[in-house]
Amino acid sequence: MKVTNYIGWDIGGAHLKVASVNASGKVVLVEQFSTPLWQGLDQLEDAFPKSIEILPDGSKSHALTMTAELVDIFKDRESGMKALIELCEKKLGNNIKLYATDGGILSLSNAHKRIENLASANWHASAAYAASFIDSGLFVDVGSTTTDIIPFSNKLVNARGLDDQARLRFDELVYTGVVRTPLMTLSKQVPFAGEWQNLAAEYFSNTADVYRVLNSLEEGDDLMDAADGGEKDIEGSIRRLARMLGTDSSDFKPGDDCWIKLSQYFEEAQIQILTNAVLRVLTNIDTEKLKIVGAGVGRFLVQKIARRLNIPYIEFSELSDSDSKLSHKCNTCAPAVALAQLNRLLSAS
Repeated sequence: MKVTNYIGWDIGGAHLKVASVNASGKVVLVEQFSTPLWQGLDQLEDAFPKSIEILPDGSKSHALTMTAELVDIFKDRESGMKALIELCEKKLGNNIKLYATDGGILSLSNAHKRIENLASANWHASAAYAASFIDSGLFVDVGSTTTDIIPFSNKLVNARGLDDQARLRFDELVYTGVVRTPLMTLSKQVPFAGEWQNLAAEYFSNTADVYRVLNSLEEGDDLMDAADGGEKDIEGSIRRLARMLGTDSSDFKPGDDCWIKLSQYFEEAQIQILTNAVLRVLTNIDTEKLKIVGAGVGRFLVQKIARRLNIPYIEFSELSDSDSKLSHKCNTCAPAVALAQLNRLLSAS
């Protein structure tokens, strides 16, 4: 039976992301679901029926990549991979493929033999797809939790690290994102009300609050509960930011711009962390004719970094044919889109 839909799945510890492209390569569906797996594997099991329900009609070819094996409900990555593959087989059938860091899309039987090459491979799929379009570049995906900074050239991914430990060592993986990152990881002190202010080393607030105050997040970008489980609006965000300073938001006038200035400082601190990582990765590659490909829910930071470094910038969504209304989700769910496209291209070759 001729395949009419190529489905890419990116199974993360916090989100399940799915994309579908048709036989001509047009992206026809992109969606993400909240799946906080640290609360139990049932979070993913419950999300699969919702995601399968929205897939287009017709014959399908499923390809998967995942980072959820890192979640602490699993004793190690191998047991996590096996549990996740078993669940995916249960939900999608045994005619599924998995992406490996050597760039291959493996059948289920071959995947079981090379389990070590499957762990946390989503970044590789995104960079490999970008490399098929651009001669030389840096794929930068700022997500809700982490950032990938991946060099590529001559249609090959040139990452120094292939696993998370090595990628952390080389700044190709940075544990900072625009939704779930605790603010105390960005700075120990902040300027506030004319003084340098120490921060509480407590998870009172996260980066979603900062970017909500700055109006940088679109509706649906933040699917996680707020740090205090409260309202995800500007008032709630300011209340949580105030707790980081050891005070209450009611102690300051509602119209006071101190919360905007504070949020801008946190944004600048995060940009500096990411810029330093980008510069380190750039020291090991030829920067002539290089472009930065931005992706993720926090790609607005990538665009700012590219502008500061005077490097041409392109959004990941520009590498696929899709309706404009899907562009944002294509960028947010880049690994799922990339994997769907790679599955289509490899199936045709």
